[in-house]
Amino acid sequence: MYDKICNGCRTRLSQFYKTGYLGCPECYVAFEKEITMALKNIQGKTVHVGKEPSISAEDKALLNRYRTLLSKKEIAGLEGRFGDMADLSIEANDVLDELRRRGLM
Repeated sequence: MYDKICNGCRTRLSQFYKTGYLGCPECYVAFEKEITMALKNIQGKTVHVGKEPSISAEDKALLNRYRTLLSKKEIAGLEGRFGDMADLSIEANDVLDELRRRGLM
């Protein structure tokens, strides 16, 4: 049997059959005819949608808030505003606790 190879990542079709994993988005095109039904059974989809999990807008806002607080805390430290730095640290820790509770960190 001829073992097709993806031009993008050099993954072999036989590897997909063994592991159920493809190497890159180009694999979906290279092996389309051979894997369509298998993908539908495994993933419920037949297209590559990336690795980033979908999260709610509220969760994204919370993640952005955490990153912003960390940046502000760093700037406060560099500017010698240690009281602000302490306040920002407490707020960032509260946000981090919520992120952990939601399973985002």
